[in-house]
Amino acid sequence: MSRRCGRPVGVGFSAVLPMASPASSLSRSALKARDALVLEHLSLADAIAAVMARRLFPLVEREDLIQVAREALVRSAPCCRAGEPAAPYLRRCITGALQHHLRDRVRLVRVPRRLHEQGQCPLGHLSLDATADGEPCMLDQLAAPEAEPTMSEAVNGLALEQLVDQLPASQATALRLTALEGLSLRQAAERLVISAMSVQRAQKKAIAALRQRLAGGG
Repeated sequence: MSRRCGRPVGVGFSAVLPMASPASSLSRSALKARDALVLEHLSLADAIAAVMARRLFPLVEREDLIQVAREALVRSAPCCRAGEPAAPYLRRCITGALQHHLRDRVRLVRVPRRLHEQGQCPLGHLSLDATADGEPCMLDQLAAPEAEPTMSEAVNGLALEQLVDQLPASQATALRLTALEGLSLRQAAERLVISAMSVQRAQKKAIAALRQRLAGGG
């Protein structure tokens, strides 16, 4: 049984994909065909993961997405049909696996619609520099419920706007887009034509300034 794009598997394949899925149910010939497809399309998996990592930077790690993409490639390769191009099918499987991974692992905190419509932004106990699962936690808003001692009084929309108006323009804009309008860092960056990292830095400075003013009573 031959498949397009296949070529002999090279030595050291297990080192290329250390997380390869179990192949106990595959025959020797099927295993060889799978390995050939995987090596042939390894660059495709890496490229799809790299594109998605750039789009979601700095919310995800490129290396994590590459590993997810490679594992999806190994799982999907045996399902390719003989005589049909493998790349379109593998691309769909890899993209789907990455999207599923992001839905489960990437937690973007957003302002609840009810509070957003009321013009309120909850300020909460979650550390603005906290990490989750060993990865940076990029907040797209001021965090919610139960407030810290220095921020124990509820801040209504008007008071918050007045405080934001006192910030430098770049910081105020970043905060309004991410916290008040609910945009992600990437969406805010696209609107401002700057990098997501620049939006994040401006956002963090704005939040730090607001925390300081709230703690000092102005």
